Amino acid sequence: ISKVSAMNLIVYGSLLNPKELAKQNVDMNNIEFVKVQGFRRIFNQEPSWRKVNSINRAVMNIQKDKNSWFNGIAIKGLTKEHIEDLDKRERGYNKVALKDGDVITYDNKILKNCIVYVGKEGKQNSKILPNKEYFNICLEGAKAHFEEFYQDYIKTTNKNDLIKT
Repeated sequence: ISKVSAMNLIVYGSLLNPKELAKQNVDMNNIEFVKVQGFRRIFNQEPSWRKVNSINRAVMNIQKDKNSWFNGIAIKGLTKEHIEDLDKRERGYNKVALKDGDVITYDNKILKNCIVYVGKEGKQNSKILPNKEYFNICLEGAKAHFEEFYQDYIKTTNKNDLIKT
């Protein structure tokens, strides 16, 4: 991660939900709706703190895929302290810097200095299905914004994962 003092964190799962953002003290005036190139959204992540003893326990992850994209929210200008706080919540994930140009806002501006959480390899499992409660938090989050954002969420979330829930 570069030495920039404030980073833009891209979120794509439960943090799409305004209620979850509020729990993390994210100011809704400090977000931007974005599209991220070069990754696909997938449910293959073992949960770190949502304890479910069932095949239905997967939480969201993203995987590199040059032919894919997903939509999300950029939480802009996060301080090191705020990111450290989010790191605790996202402990099953590693922070990855995105290339400048990979993140485009819905009004077609390039957003630079972006990071995203990507699932740790040891926590990935392609045999598990989405945690239904978590899935609904994500879906409600996508719906809470605007119609195009919601439709893009549906379009860029693995269809098999949607069918299984």
